Amino acid sequence: MVNSIRGILTFKSPEQVGIETGGVEWALDATSTTLSALPSRGEIVRVFTHLHHTQDQMKMYGFATREERTVFLALITVNGVGPSLARKILSGTTPDRFMAALDAEDLSTLGSIPGLGKKTAQKIVLQLRGKLADENEETLPTESGEVIDALKAMGFDGKGAGKAVAAILELPEVAVLEGEAKEKEILRRAIIDMSS
Repeated sequence: MVNSIRGILTFKSPEQVGIETGGVEWALDATSTTLSALPSRGEIVRVFTHLHHTQDQMKMYGFATREERTVFLALITVNGVGPSLARKILSGTTPDRFMAALDAEDLSTLGSIPGLGKKTAQKIVLQLRGKLADENEETLPTESGEVIDALKAMGFDGKGAGKAVAAILELPEVAVLEGEAKEKEILRRAIIDMSS
């Protein structure tokens, strides 16, 4: 899994950002929120990523913060909300404001976000309320954040995923692993724990 890309910011367009790293220039679809948070061209940036793969195409999405990516991944699990609509929603609000409206079941605030009608707002509240608030995630190591994001994308509860990953990290046989091997083992064990 590609967690993030770090490199030189080469361009910003209304819907994309370019980052050059190791001689490769990545074109990532991005929200207005991410585009405004990034510095000017030529600066070194780190962007969190999500590769969305369908039968017809692959698209890489870039986010200025892990929190924005988490909300994006949660949104695309909602029936009828694809990556384009999720990006539009996050271009019309910040992750903090979105989560506050979600937790308060504030349909008027959610319904006022460009591209998000009242029916879709109701669906989002029904499916996501309480799943995005996860205090554990910020205190866990970087690789754990990606595992939690992957578990959420599979439909698991965010809080439950955070607790499962925290418990797995304390296991001696997991602690000795490093890098991708550690990430895969945490994900494997978390899926087993949360499916039982």
